[in-house]
Amino acid sequence: MQRSAKLGLIVIGVLLAFAGAAGAQTVVSFWHTYSEEETAFLEGVLIPQFEAANPGVRVESVRIDYGEFRARLVSASAAGAGPDVARIDIIWSPELAAAGLLEPLSRYPGFDALLASVYPGPLSTNFYRGEYYGLPLTTNTQVYIYNEQIFQEMGIAAPRTTSEFEDVTRRLTRREADAVLRYGYDMGGPWNWYLLPWIWSNGGALTDPAITTARGYLDGEATVAIVERIADWANEGILAPNMLLQGFDSWGSFVNGALAARQDGPWFANWLEANHPNVDAGYALMPHEAGLDSISVVGGENIALLRSSGQKEAAWTFARFMLSAETQAQFAAVGQIPVVMSAASADVLAGSKYYPVYLEQLLTAQARTPHPGYQRLEEIAQDAFVKAITGQVTPRAALEEAARLIDEAVLQAAE
Repeated sequence: MQRSAKLGLIVIGVLLAFAGAAGAQTVVSFWHTYSEEETAFLEGVLIPQFEAANPGVRVESVRIDYGEFRARLVSASAAGAGPDVARIDIIWSPELAAAGLLEPLSRYPGFDALLASVYPGPLSTNFYRGEYYGLPLTTNTQVYIYNEQIFQEMGIAAPRTTSEFEDVTRRLTRREADAVLRYGYDMGGPWNWYLLPWIWSNGGALTDPAITTARGYLDGEATVAIVERIADWANEGILAPNMLLQGFDSWGSFVNGALAARQDGPWFANWLEANHPNVDAGYALMPHEAGLDSISVVGGENIALLRSSGQKEAAWTFARFMLSAETQAQFAAVGQIPVVMSAASADVLAGSKYYPVYLEQLLTAQARTPHPGYQRLEEIAQDAFVKAITGQVTPRAALEEAARLIDEAVLQAAE
């Protein structure tokens, strides 16, 4: 072959290689459990925005059903076949970090700024043994929700303290002979998610702040006292019967006036406005013991980088994009509460009747015991609450036994 022909082939080869390199993409796999509506917004709006701002990076969105997500994430990541970045339930973060599946984030650029930008309650669920293994991505909490028409007709204001709550709830309950025509309040059921705001807002706790013991906290005087009061309210009949494990249509009863007030997350407020705009609902912070803060419970999801990822830098760039104030404000338009505090001024939030109350509640809301053994801890505490409130044993006996079991089965085992 002539030298000129050889040179031509070499030039063509170099050009093809260059073109291939220029067209190469870094693919970031993002696993999540967003709803269909949220996924459509993610894939149709947010990911295209990110890819336009980050040429050469493509995000692969993988939606997985919540019920199978955790098991798939653990098995795939352990085998090195998991995602680069994932949206995970906040109660899973310490467990996955302890298993060595999550990447510590403090070394990544911009981490400190993100740390200071988010609500402290959701943030705390990512902390494990001196390091953050994720950041909050979406969040929620519960507030006190009441029927404004009923309250106005009776000249009642939303209760601020626990004593006011007891008085108001008793007055709101309507009976005719042996039948209850209207319940004063629906607490949701004898489950951790619903009871923790009452325990914390009345000075109680599940464990000490360092999560080393439940003794003296779960069975402490403040926790026992509020659980005893709740059991009394349930058995008096001023709380909806699901507190005693009896059936009750909480959402429908609020709409038809058979329930005066309840506690829930922003999904209920969103549903109410969309489907029953004629029902005037008011929103207030959770009642609390006089002199203490109103403390509700944090729900939501975190965003985490997987240690097995081969695209950590690109995955971190995507995580920072998802936590920008602009992205968080856009997500608020599809019902998400921003985790970035500066996004609270977004128009969709400022113009809402209920968002400002949820955002205020988030300032003091707390996480559900961020610990690798939380699942077992929750089971033990929940079993005790059910037994205490339904009268199977006294609240003190139930909580003392639960504190002993948590210390032996969860906290000491983790040492």
